[in-house]
Amino acid sequence: MGSLMGNIFGSVADKSADETLAFSAMASAAAAASSYLIATLGATTPEVRRLFGEYLTQSVLAHEALMGLSVKKGWVNFYDTPVKQLQTALQTSEAVVSTAQ
Repeated sequence: MGSLMGNIFGSVADKSADETLAFSAMASAAAAASSYLIATLGATTPEVRRLFGEYLTQSVLAHEALMGLSVKKGWVNFYDTPVKQLQTALQTSEAVVSTAQ
């Protein structure tokens, strides 16, 4: 199963399947947290507000855990210079575009 996942996800931009799945899960957790925040602020009853607030907390914690994993594995480096971060993003996007063609 590992080789199948590696073949599916690892071929995109020469990244490991773990890295690809982690970035996808982080994006999903961030979107969920944003949605739960909007729902929490728009809730009219305290019970529903509390429920959405708890889901918001869980989404934020999931995102935090995935971000911690990404930093630990070296997939994300917050302390690179902005130029280096842009170069890395450009190289990654060029690799994705070249494999898609």
